[in-house]
Amino acid sequence: TQVPMVSAKEIAGAVKNVVKTEDRSKNIILYGVKEDDSADAERTVSEVFSKVGEKPHIGFCERLGKKTTDRPRPIKVCLTNGDAAVRLRRCGKKLKDIPTTRGVFVAPDLTREERMERKRLVEVMKAKKSANPEHHFYISRGCVWCSDSESPDVRSQFAPTPVGEARTSASEDLATSVLQRARATKSKLQAHANGAKP
Repeated sequence: TQVPMVSAKEIAGAVKNVVKTEDRSKNIILYGVKEDDSADAERTVSEVFSKVGEKPHIGFCERLGKKTTDRPRPIKVCLTNGDAAVRLRRCGKKLKDIPTTRGVFVAPDLTREERMERKRLVEVMKAKKSANPEHHFYISRGCVWCSDSESPDVRSQFAPTPVGEARTSASEDLATSVLQRARATKSKLQAHANGAKP
């Protein structure tokens, strides 16, 4: 099998994308949380999730954008790991059942390209619902699904690669490998600096 040629520039760009994706997987974005000058963002977020029995470990928290009078700014919440982010996103449905947080929406931290693709998928889903009102369509894992089908109707370019399918980006595969080796080397150097055996 011929190995595809990948330039150093492609590797650098792919490494950057992999790192950004991993960092964003630990974040969530909260929309619709009322803004109060007397309360900091971290305390506000903690109060919101306490209503559904969650006590997230927040590493960093901030409002995004310039303050306006028409609607509250979204809050970016950086958590300690991706599992915590997934768990809090699942709390979104519970928050809608509580009168004081009914307008709060919990979303993943997406890039501009991913947000545009998400918007496209929503438009596709609405069109399919309009053309086929007898079917139920929804968006999950970066795809538009029909409840009557086991395979997606429309797949996003950002959707996870299904098991058994080949990846399309050689540079991304190589970048992941390079990143894993770099992290292993960093761990050994840190262990050596601390006087431990690598």
